Amino acid sequence: MNAIEAIAKQIDAAIDCGDELLLDQLTAKCQQRLEIAESKERIYLFYFQANIHAALAVLRNQSSAQTNAWEQPDEIQNILLLRRAVKEPALDTVDPIYQCSIRTNLATRLFSLGRPIASNEQSLSVMEIEPRFAKALATRANATCHYARTLYDAGHKPIMLANALSLFDAALNANAVWESEDYNKYVAPWTSTRNEIAEFLSDITYDETYDLNQWSLGKIPKERHYRKWCLNNRLFLNPLNDMCTDSVAATDVLHLPSHSHIYANSGTPRFPAYFNLLKQEYISARYRLYNVIHEDDPEFLMRDVSMLDSGENQVLGHCFEDLRSAFRSAYAIFDKISLFLADYYLLDIDLRHLTFRNVWLNKQGDLRSVFNGRQNWLLRGLYFLSKDLHDASFTEVAEPDAVDLARLRNQVEHRFVNFEHVPRGINTEAQFFMLVDDFVARSLRLLKLAREALIYLSLAMHWEEQSQQEGTEEVDEGSRFQASRVEPRQNLWD
Repeated sequence: MNAIEAIAKQIDAAIDCGDELLLDQLTAKCQQRLEIAESKERIYLFYFQANIHAALAVLRNQSSAQTNAWEQPDEIQNILLLRRAVKEPALDTVDPIYQCSIRTNLATRLFSLGRPIASNEQSLSVMEIEPRFAKALATRANATCHYARTLYDAGHKPIMLANALSLFDAALNANAVWESEDYNKYVAPWTSTRNEIAEFLSDITYDETYDLNQWSLGKIPKERHYRKWCLNNRLFLNPLNDMCTDSVAATDVLHLPSHSHIYANSGTPRFPAYFNLLKQEYISARYRLYNVIHEDDPEFLMRDVSMLDSGENQVLGHCFEDLRSAFRSAYAIFDKISLFLADYYLLDIDLRHLTFRNVWLNKQGDLRSVFNGRQNWLLRGLYFLSKDLHDASFTEVAEPDAVDLARLRNQVEHRFVNFEHVPRGINTEAQFFMLVDDFVARSLRLLKLAREALIYLSLAMHWEEQSQQEGTEEVDEGSRFQASRVEPRQNLWD
């Protein structure tokens, strides 16, 4: 490991002096070593390269225009490298502090690109390894602050900010765990933001003893079990479910913000109808998946149904059609979001060929001018979520669990997908075999991405409506409030 440690020290020195040329050379050096490295060493090399690109992003993005740009090569490379590190088989064998650092940095990058929900997921995964890891606690606190700032529900904001306050307190606690001797670099800005939150909550006389678990989850056992499952998997269309799994979050309360002015010259109020259908499709897919996991087919359903033994270890039953249906419905949500966006932004696009990928692009394949540079933090997050699912050129950067979802959707729609409990089947052009548990996991992942997209859609629209009312765009706090250069902001949640 001596050679790896030497590279790490060289990178730290180059970052400290801001030497772009040397940083580029060290990236190449890491890349050369990756060609012969074992899995464990590859994790460190990916992590080092990610740190280089994080430093280059800061050095090269000196203007606000560059900071707010939707396409930032160094940021994208940073995410690519961190996700590669996370995907390495030997990750669990690496020092837990390194594991925490890798996932925390990934959380920070996702947050900066407008995906606080995905960021919080990464921060929670860190806390499963080391619940006292200071930077993960503070990253989650920062993401929660900015997430709260985007809400149109005034009742939810103080609840989320109180949660952020407790996270900052934990990060600043004497028992917090640090990866290096850089405590003094962060304590001042974290303390400043923590105190701003405390002052805000004090001004509105927020009750810190407020019981978030006082609501009923239902009258019958099945309903209570279902709602608890949704809470634990963070599947409610409710931003509070990203913060907690208490019963306060056990409702699909999210809808659209006030937006009446846009109908002045464009007919009937249609966007609430769009969102109603999106919510209905999501909730139905969620319940079907729950039933597949927790309920057996009725005995009578397949009685007297003749099935031939194919000799291929097929697993058959009505519940597996529900599983396919849940997957299809969840995936269909993304293309319907693209219809919403095309109508809302009055895009010149042929709806017959509209997808969640091409809604963002003009005929030349470039980002549409209506989006490019737009300081709508969560709209940019929705854009990067779309790249995770649809962009072949973005595959290596895409979320590992989402990489094969587009391919799987095509197989479910147009091929024979056979479920099995033991891997025995041989895939062909016509039919594909998949373990039941793997398909369930993919479907759950897809539901979470659909939920994330629906929340960003609603809150991005809120930003647009506020900007329209004020006659000016707000500062994109999400992209500027990064753990690498945290600065206190005035009126962070007003």
